[in-house]
Amino acid sequence: MNEEKTKRVIVATTIGAVLLLVVLLAVMVFQLISISVHRKNERALDEQIAIYKELKATNEDALKERSTYWWIVQRARELGYYFDGDKLYK
Repeated sequence: MNEEKTKRVIVATTIGAVLLLVVLLAVMVFQLISISVHRKNERALDEQIAIYKELKATNEDALKERSTYWWIVQRARELGYYFDGDKLYK
């Protein structure tokens, strides 16, 4: 009976160790998949950042021009806005 108990303990310990190993491997696989998904998203965001930086660089002159007071006033007058005291010619 003592030998039988020892075998049962060894089998139970082995099964527990195998189950623990399976759970740990499943967690590792999940983490690897999660890391790869996040890296893919990071690469996509880096591509978008590069595109927007390029757009900013190409349109920087237009931004400087359109942020000047003269351009803002001119565009406002084209849209029908005027200052108080402006003479309107019809």
